[in-house]
Amino acid sequence: REGRGGESICGEDSGGQEPAKPTMDELVRSTAPLFRAIIHFIGVVGPLYAQVAILLYNVGRLLPWNLLQAVLGFGICFFGGGYCASIAAVEAFTLTGWVTTRAALMDVYEEALIVYAANEQDDKKDDDRNGISDVNEIKDSKQLVQRKIRVAAAAVRDPQKLATAVGGLWSGWLAVQGVLRIQFARTCALAVSIANSLEYWVLKLILPVVTPLVPAEFRHWVPTIIMTSTKGIVVFFAWYLQTIISAFQSAVRGGLMFSRGLLAHLNATGHKSFFGVSLEVDHTYLDEVFGYAVAAIGFYFQWSYGFGMPFPLNIIMFPFDIIEWYIRWSISSGDTSAAI
Repeated sequence: REGRGGESICGEDSGGQEPAKPTMDELVRSTAPLFRAIIHFIGVVGPLYAQVAILLYNVGRLLPWNLLQAVLGFGICFFGGGYCASIAAVEAFTLTGWVTTRAALMDVYEEALIVYAANEQDDKKDDDRNGISDVNEIKDSKQLVQRKIRVAAAAVRDPQKLATAVGGLWSGWLAVQGVLRIQFARTCALAVSIANSLEYWVLKLILPVVTPLVPAEFRHWVPTIIMTSTKGIVVFFAWYLQTIISAFQSAVRGGLMFSRGLLAHLNATGHKSFFGVSLEVDHTYLDEVFGYAVAAIGFYFQWSYGFGMPFPLNIIMFPFDIIEWYIRWSISSGDTSAAI
């Protein structure tokens, strides 16, 4: 790679020989243990999250709407800043065809349950009856991946329905990306601008130092890794600034949702006043006073924990943190292909 004025950034002569790139077979073999661990983790944790989601959904259906609004407002007030992109994505999905998206999600979820059950059955198979499951006897990682793909493909009942559902979700996600890029245009522009400005100088300073330390067959990855790391740091910085702004906004919004939902619930249950003070939203400033007080506490709480979740909620919410950063990265990228 050449920098400004035609100077070489790498500062190294490869001797005219292009380093050998790892083959797909080697890549599959090297990453198979990681994928096995990920699949096992999802298989263990996934059903737990599904049960919790179903429980929360059933509880939400039982709560009166005003009380549910208060609960949601409390959550947004104390935790909304760290999940600003996810909240915006949910709102965008509701505006860009939630009925279709929900149907597609249910189709994918139903097929995923079937595939999960088939995978569980496959893990228990012991055809040679030696007391060791067949999958644990497979030493070839490539063969294990192929076996699991065959199990999943055979378990899917309606491939066309699944393909249509996945395609619908992807189309909806692309539409949501467009909405989010407009909503967070300033953050995206800041991240891209800083990354483009720093890219040349970071490569010029770091590449000559790092390249000799990397084995020859992997040196062609060094510029990409450096540029991706630089962009990741810049995106993190830009989104941290956005998180502070969103935390304040979510605290105010959530605090008012909490106070007004609570007062509306009290009104609906016949409580119109308290020691001569009106509790009706249209005839009192109590909702603003109480809402802004809760908002101040909520923003301070978010600030105290670095706009993240306190322990042990940070462990429970870790998958949602991954989703949040995926959304941030995808809408901060220059094109939609970066989101794949």
